[in-house]
Amino acid sequence: MLFCVKTPINKLYVFGMALLLAVTLAGCGGGGGGSASNGDGDTMTTPEPTEAQKLAAAKTAAMTAYEAAKMALAAVMDDASHDMDSYSKAEEALAEAKAANAIAQAATTSTVAEDAQASVETARDKVVMYAGMVTAAATKAADRVVQEAKNKEAGTKETAIAAEAAQTTDAGLGGSAVTATGNAEGAYNLAIKRDRMATTVTVTVEGATDAADEKFMQAMDLGGGRTMHTRTMEADDGGNVMEEVVIVSTDIEAPSPTAFAMVAGQALNARDLDDTEDADGDGTPGNDFTALTIAAGADNVNLPKIMSPTFVAATGDTVTHTFDFDDAATTDEDEADEVAGTYNGAMGTYRCDGAAACTVTLDGDGEITAITGDWVFTPAAGATSDVPDSDYLHYGFWLKKTTDADGAVTYNEVETFAGSSVAASGDVNAVLGSATYEGGAVGVYVKNVYNSDRTLDVATSGHFTADVSLTTTFGQVPVSATDTTGTIAPNLLNTVSGTIDNFMLSGDEENEWSVALQGAITPGDGTASGTAKGGVGDGSFSATFHGDVTAAADGTVPQPGSVVGEFNAEFTNGSVAGGFGARKQ
Repeated sequence: MLFCVKTPINKLYVFGMALLLAVTLAGCGGGGGGSASNGDGDTMTTPEPTEAQKLAAAKTAAMTAYEAAKMALAAVMDDASHDMDSYSKAEEALAEAKAANAIAQAATTSTVAEDAQASVETARDKVVMYAGMVTAAATKAADRVVQEAKNKEAGTKETAIAAEAAQTTDAGLGGSAVTATGNAEGAYNLAIKRDRMATTVTVTVEGATDAADEKFMQAMDLGGGRTMHTRTMEADDGGNVMEEVVIVSTDIEAPSPTAFAMVAGQALNARDLDDTEDADGDGTPGNDFTALTIAAGADNVNLPKIMSPTFVAATGDTVTHTFDFDDAATTDEDEADEVAGTYNGAMGTYRCDGAAACTVTLDGDGEITAITGDWVFTPAAGATSDVPDSDYLHYGFWLKKTTDADGAVTYNEVETFAGSSVAASGDVNAVLGSATYEGGAVGVYVKNVYNSDRTLDVATSGHFTADVSLTTTFGQVPVSATDTTGTIAPNLLNTVSGTIDNFMLSGDEENEWSVALQGAITPGDGTASGTAKGGVGDGSFSATFHGDVTAAADGTVPQPGSVVGEFNAEFTNGSVAGGFGARKQ
């Protein structure tokens, strides 16, 4: 809510200037003569002020001080209710200033006027002092009103966190909006990509058609693989504006430059184009696989990988380029067309290598939509393609909040989520031994500061990062092939424990928060769940293991490579909810 608080700052500034003027004028009155240089090194004697001049100066200074006192009191008149005692004392001091000023203005001698002037200035200083107390009280009250609004706002987030903690079915990204009755929108989709330069995270809400899909705007790059995304709706008839906020953390890494033929789907399968060349040095020319056959058709999923300055189209036009082939049956030594280009980022040459012409068709956006004929691509020596990171984690939260016409914010819903680009491990019954997983967490928080009587003083809220450390124990490790009693205590089998700590809050609030995790693994589906204790009650956590646990040829079963999950916890001075991701150490 917007609160208007009147403050006397500008008036007191004017008063301050008036006070400076009064002091200056007072310094100009009274006193004897003096001396000064005329600029030529000669000393000049200034005449002593006359009695009339001293009398006039004292009267002026007294009046100026009295006017300054009136201005100081008037400036805090509207704030008097915040400190009536100080305001009353300021009124009394102003009355003193008025009486003393009357004496100064009626004086017929400079001595009487100067004494009265001093009394006015003393009273003025008292007015200023008490007026300052009124201002301080008004400022404190205004600050309290603002803080109470912030406390109320944080309270709605605390309620949303508690509601998320009480869920029996995980709502995840998009929350209840995804399953709401009559919902005009569809699923909330999260996509993560990384090129050599940067990571791109997009959050999209499905509409009735692809054209109706709505994309969240990236509002901020928070560093460390974290980005903030927002979607703001138009105000309703009541002036309420709903906004959705998503923060995603991911550990995706830059793509790896990989030798062309070592990239999946790029194994060279076309023979040496020059039958007289022995590229592999085996003594037989023409049997070297040095090129890649490019699949034809409009449904070729690799079309986006094909690029060449020859394959172009004017904006808005659909163009089909035709390329010649090597017709060995003719006597005119008809040569196949070759053009420079790239395939999946690798430099090389495209050649129409079949017994008929080849074509490349582009749409009005300059995108290749189809190719025909027997195209082959010969990569340049040492050519590489970037292989994207295919094993990355993501975790974070989504929330919805409403700002009303008065500026008051209400947090309507908070949901956490976590996932991996690698498939879930599934059944881990065959996984043995213990493993340690370490990673990070991201979520929302509310932090409270209480008065001595435990009433709420200050509540703050925002988003956090934290560290995660987990120890998991899967199945029993036999002592030997003949002794299956095992080396792990039975009560530790299929358990998980750990901590979430080192909380860093977006508001830079100090904290000593730490969450203790303790739970059990469900080996049949590779999940885990349990309690998350922050010091007050029992919060909860859930987790899923990711990574292939298929037995190797020698029978060894690998442990899951990562674990992701969600948690919530309550402390003596706050609460949190978030997602986490950790990798096997």
